[in-house]
Amino acid sequence: MENREEFSDVLFKLLKEKEEEIKRLKEEVKTLSLLIKKERRDLEHFQKRWKEEEDERKIKQRGEIISSLLHIIDSLDDAKSKTNDKNLIQGLELIEKQFIDFLKDEGVEEVGVKGEKFDPSLHQAISIETTNNGEDDGTIIEVYRKGYKIKDFLIRPAYVKVYKKEVN
Repeated sequence: MENREEFSDVLFKLLKEKEEEIKRLKEEVKTLSLLIKKERRDLEHFQKRWKEEEDERKIKQRGEIISSLLHIIDSLDDAKSKTNDKNLIQGLELIEKQFIDFLKDEGVEEVGVKGEKFDPSLHQAISIETTNNGEDDGTIIEVYRKGYKIKDFLIRPAYVKVYKKEVN
């Protein structure tokens, strides 16, 4: 009988140890599972940030390439203003339209349109004209050179003339 009690005690002790080991292993699995989830979230966040930065780099590179081509539009505008030959003007306008369509296809947007409100992040005020009309304050009245952007990346600012309310 004593052997039986000893055997029972040994089994009980062994069972208790195994239960504690199972409990410890469950806690370890839980901890590792949480760690894996955290690492997965961190990896997804890193991949998302990497993609955003890569997209931004590509936009800036495209903007730099397009910036070097913008003098073509400036030259076409300049040539149109220096001739009275209607056929030549029509030809220049056609070329300009094709080039602007190409820029639009590349995601380029024109900034600095007459009547628009002045935005220092997009426009550079080259000239100011005073006005008594408060509603005109900060409105673009003339565009000297068009500006362009791709998404939030400014390729070049527009050179503009702006109304400024006269202070009495």
